[in-house]
Amino acid sequence: MKPVSMVAIYFLFWVMSAFFVMPFGVRTHEEEGLDKVPGQAESAPAHFRPGRIALRATLLSAVAFAAADPDAPAAGGCSDSALSIGTGKAKKGYSKLYANIAKVCGTEVEICEVQTDGGLDNVNGMSTKDMKAGFAQLDTAKLMASDENIAALQYVMPLNTNYMHVVSLNSGFNTAGAKKFGGLLKGDAVLVKITNFSQLRGQTIAAVGSASAMARQLNAQLGYGMIVKDAPSDDKAFDMLRKVEVAAVFTLAGWPHGALKDLKQESGLTLVAFDAAANAPYTVRPLNYKGLGVYNVNTLGVQNVFFTRPFKGESAGQVAALRACIAKNLTKLQEGAFEPGWNEIKNIDAQVDWPNRFQGTASKKK
Repeated sequence: MKPVSMVAIYFLFWVMSAFFVMPFGVRTHEEEGLDKVPGQAESAPAHFRPGRIALRATLLSAVAFAAADPDAPAAGGCSDSALSIGTGKAKKGYSKLYANIAKVCGTEVEICEVQTDGGLDNVNGMSTKDMKAGFAQLDTAKLMASDENIAALQYVMPLNTNYMHVVSLNSGFNTAGAKKFGGLLKGDAVLVKITNFSQLRGQTIAAVGSASAMARQLNAQLGYGMIVKDAPSDDKAFDMLRKVEVAAVFTLAGWPHGALKDLKQESGLTLVAFDAAANAPYTVRPLNYKGLGVYNVNTLGVQNVFFTRPFKGESAGQVAALRACIAKNLTKLQEGAFEPGWNEIKNIDAQVDWPNRFQGTASKKK
């Protein structure tokens, strides 16, 4: 809404509020025991207090205007004028990256966070116009590119890499061995320790959030025959692991993973090495988690990307302005007290394996 329109509408609210509050607290001459002026109305106030009326009208009109402002965001939503960006769950990777961007660029570009379950929701949300931009893994976007709206998305810049952290029990778990005497007797217990990804053939695993889609895709590509169970959170998945309901947990995040970086060896958890073939868009990188006592463990990674819908108008200018602001502050993001993932971004102009590249002219925040 333009400033002149806002002032005009607020003035109307104020006038209506003044008439509304005017009768409250009014006492007549008769109620006050005072003599009436000849010809005055019976309802005329004994004491007129314009200052009190103005104060009440100002407070009431402010509340009414805020509730009726069409540009004001609804609870948990974004205004139409803001660049809405799909992230992930609170205090996790995407949401933390957004918080960093908001801190350095929030005064230059009007942005608004849309928290989701992750990249899968963000890609879908952009296709259905629930958000204007969002963060997602490259493989997720490619997997969903049969939808023409998703295929039309444009990449703004490459981000850090997400790693498929595969977690197992450090001490392993017992499973029943082959039955004896033609199946009449139970087999001896067999200790199973999952140290390599290839050992998960035929096993049941728990996948958290966006790891669910990636786990199923890998399962299909590799033909491992894994049974994938969805878990609502890392804590729930680790609980399933400790109860031996699953053989491993698949959870996605940049390095270091928030749910793993503070864990100690006493937690009983360890990281499983990825030893299968990795084809584009996947890469393999060794990771370290000192607390868990794991070093140089090969982990499957895939690039995160900042995507946007294909805009031509004002929103395109906002995306361009935000991209320019991130480029201007990249050194600050890498060297300051921000997420480690920024240090993986060497060049925001780097090519991404996606057909549509965003191009637009920056616009200033109103």
